[in-house]
Amino acid sequence: MTAAVLNAVRWDLVPLWVIKPFEIPMRALHAVAVVTLAFAVGAASTEGVVRMRAARAEKVAATDGSIGELVAFEVRTEDGATLAKSRLVSPEGKVASVTVRDPSDPSTVRMVLRVTTSREASGSVCVNYAVQIPELSLSRSGRVWVKPGVESTLPLGPDLVAVFTAVPVPSRAFEKLLESERAHRAPRAS
Repeated sequence: MTAAVLNAVRWDLVPLWVIKPFEIPMRALHAVAVVTLAFAVGAASTEGVVRMRAARAEKVAATDGSIGELVAFEVRTEDGATLAKSRLVSPEGKVASVTVRDPSDPSTVRMVLRVTTSREASGSVCVNYAVQIPELSLSRSGRVWVKPGVESTLPLGPDLVAVFTAVPVPSRAFEKLLESERAHRAPRAS
């Protein structure tokens, strides 16, 4: 550069780092390096933790019955007419309940069902139940062992039978049950 050009530049307006580009204090450079390294290592370890948790969640979700048991409960007369029918998913060891109301009069309760389930080592499901049907002045509770996917009947009172079915959620049996219900409900072509 010529002396005329250097004199024409107003050096007081030019930042110092342009004039002396490699004179950054060593402490500032060290602090920037430490923060950058901490961020890089922290982000990598956080990503590892997130991926590990996601893998564990997928593994747990893939096991049969990890959510609980689908319990289908039906009260029938001895001649086969259905009086009340319900189903619910019962997480193992927790109480699940459902209240079935009359569709024409929602204030009328037709059935109250409370269920807890536990899976036995043999694969059977132990269902502890309590059922109330106010219309029939019926209140029963007890325990029944059900093989997954197989209906189990239990006498409730004079001319009444309870039908229990339990299926692990999620499982192939659960998927088949849903598919069969969809096929049963699908409108048929005429």
